[in-house]
Amino acid sequence: MQCVAGEAINAERNLPLSIMITLGTVTVLYVAAAISLVGMQNYQEISPESGFPEAFKAAGINWAAQLTAFGEVFTLPVVVLISIIIQPRLQFALG
Repeated sequence: MQCVAGEAINAERNLPLSIMITLGTVTVLYVAAAISLVGMQNYQEISPESGFPEAFKAAGINWAAQLTAFGEVFTLPVVVLISIIIQPRLQFALG
């Protein structure tokens, strides 16, 4: 049976390494996005519900505001679906 993520040949070495690389990449991208958001708008004026679209609207870049709003709406269900799919594998690894 083929799993969602496939099987690692040397799981003790490859899985922790791939997890660390992924977490490092996501962390760097998240910090870069936060810095760019604070660079566009004062941190006290950032919308807690929709940060990037509102910041782009305030900067007068309406096409980017619409693009990021679409990205938020489109990616949220995908992230939830991926989280649900990976839960059994994660619980098995933790067990």
